Amino acid sequence: MAVKRILVIAGKMHYGGLEMVIMNYYRNIDHSKIQFDFLLNYQEAGVFDDEIRQLGGEIYILPRLFFKNIFKYVKALDQFFRTHKEYEVVHGHLTSVGVIYSIIAKLHGVKKVIIHSHSTSVNRTLKGFAERILMLPLRFCAQHYFACSNEAGKYAFGRNILRRSDYRLIRNGIQSEKFSFNQEIRAGVRAGLQLENKFVIGHIGRFEYEKNHAFILDIFFEIHLRDSDARLVLIGAGSRKEEIIEKVHALGLEAAVVFLEQRPDINELMQGMDVFLLPSHYEGLPVVGIEAQAAGLQCFFSDAVTRETDVTGLCSFIPLSSPANHWADMILKCKNGYVRRNMRQAIVDAGYDIREQARWLQDFYLQ
Repeated sequence: MAVKRILVIAGKMHYGGLEMVIMNYYRNIDHSKIQFDFLLNYQEAGVFDDEIRQLGGEIYILPRLFFKNIFKYVKALDQFFRTHKEYEVVHGHLTSVGVIYSIIAKLHGVKKVIIHSHSTSVNRTLKGFAERILMLPLRFCAQHYFACSNEAGKYAFGRNILRRSDYRLIRNGIQSEKFSFNQEIRAGVRAGLQLENKFVIGHIGRFEYEKNHAFILDIFFEIHLRDSDARLVLIGAGSRKEEIIEKVHALGLEAAVVFLEQRPDINELMQGMDVFLLPSHYEGLPVVGIEAQAAGLQCFFSDAVTRETDVTGLCSFIPLSSPANHWADMILKCKNGYVRRNMRQAIVDAGYDIREQARWLQDFYLQ
């Protein structure tokens, strides 16, 4: 049987929740049956590009899509499908332009177009407003609709999507065994980061509006006032990182905040944390939230994070309207420690183990 090539449409394959989800699936499909190729719209290289090519995937680049060059994007997309007739399946992860690539793909004979929603909101900017308008016809222009959570599905495709036979909830699967709590790894991480005998609050996420880093610092400031041995570990990169570094200095927290770049050993870094904090302005279903639970961490999420994220009972959801000192009160309840349990079976039972999810997706592609 010939290998079936799937065209994945995304932005830049760099560190991020969406990109990690795609790579988790790519690593766990049977490459003798299925191969991913990537149609991206960033000129800059992504951190996963080399791995994609090593696994046999091709990477194609379209013009970066700003709304002022939408016609250039449409022309390039049309030319791509004129040239590449080998794709029977397109799996699109950019809902903002889903209406464009789904229509063009179908016009060129693609048999199966999937639009996959990963979020429950867009930036509150003119660009975000334009993206939201473009999302309105999504529910009419593809053959299949996927979402990481039902809230993300309703947001992108309308409330009625949950009753449609062409809709499917696709869980953000992880390699659950990699995150299982390990005391030796925890000790090594804490020693390496000089965090022994510290109360460690961890966060992983791009330094962008949706992750709400400024509020993370407000919360940590309240925690540090009451516990000078508390430490905050912020892992990620993004356009607002320098702004957050400046706020750390303004609050006098330089000695208590650790900045780390996004890196491949997130599973080990989570072992060194005591709690996980994610007060996002909006999310789809955060894969880091599942990973943190797999590591046995108590998790503190904003009420903008869907309750579907809680698959272990380790999650607390706090209103974003609550003041920073209330968040601090909740988090400090974990200061004296708690039993870190191996949560792998709970993750598997909830359907978030990547092997099970990848097998289903592979079978779907081959239908």
